[in-house]
Amino acid sequence: MNNLSISLAQQLPPPTPGEPPISRPALIGNARAWAEKAIAVAAKITPPERTEECDIGCAVATHNLGEFAEMDGNIAEARKRFEEAKSLAKAIGFQEGVINSEEGLRRLGKT
Repeated sequence: MNNLSISLAQQLPPPTPGEPPISRPALIGNARAWAEKAIAVAAKITPPERTEECDIGCAVATHNLGEFAEMDGNIAEARKRFEEAKSLAKAIGFQEGVINSEEGLRRLGKT
């Protein structure tokens, strides 16, 4: 679900004849919904079914929610999500997640 969310946010499909084009904010909204769903589903999974991959997916989905908020110009929400993703990544030893979240926070510091 999280992979679908980021894919939606990165696309701008060509319009379908006879239908209005899909707006960028609508795509980001759809992406946000998929990332939130991924986190909600993972929250219901308990060990032993909950694996390291699941925990990493939650950290990434949380980071992606920060990026979606950043795309929308909601800096406070983006900062909150990046901080949360960084904390999750640290807790599970996901160094790439820590680095990516710190990069997001640095970007926000420039705005």
